[in-house]
Amino acid sequence: MVPLVDHDNGARPCVCRRRTFRNAETAAGARSMKLPLDVNRIRSDGPHEAMGNSFGLTRKDKNNKPKRHMGWDLSARPGTAVYAVADGRIIHRFHNVRGYGDAIVLEFDNPKYDPWSRICVGLPSYRKLYAVYAHLSKILNLHAVLKGQVIGYTGTGGNAAGESPHLHFEIMLEEPLTPHSPRVDPGELFGYSFYVCEGRTGR
Repeated sequence: MVPLVDHDNGARPCVCRRRTFRNAETAAGARSMKLPLDVNRIRSDGPHEAMGNSFGLTRKDKNNKPKRHMGWDLSARPGTAVYAVADGRIIHRFHNVRGYGDAIVLEFDNPKYDPWSRICVGLPSYRKLYAVYAHLSKILNLHAVLKGQVIGYTGTGGNAAGESPHLHFEIMLEEPLTPHSPRVDPGELFGYSFYVCEGRTGR
């Protein structure tokens, strides 16, 4: 069991258990998309417990101060296929990027884009999004891809070396791939049902 801040009340902690999702049973909110792996589970092994492998200020730096984690770490044995989460195009294939190792950036249409929104910030204001897949062992030479197409295979590069093998997965709102580019919790697209809080499925 791991603590999680309830999304209905940011100050009230709740107790959650991790859930595993296969692509045949994607979380609510992901109906127009495919999860990046066949089996998707935020990992709970290694130097971080499960919440430390999810999105946000979930880790500590060397001075024991909160440190941001930019995406999800999903448990995956090396050589596991990773999939395009939506129709789109591979715009970058990186090799040996600090922290990321070999990585892919997939540009795709934002399924939550709202051109009529009066709010000019946040996820609905972005026409395009960028999925980042990191710590890969193999990157396929592709450009235009379809949802569910294999685009690469997991590995142990970057700062995953010496840790339990996993896919690091991010959703960026803007280019390029830098620590300062804005990100959102992948749960904004795929739902928060990877956690169950106090007997209720998270949003």
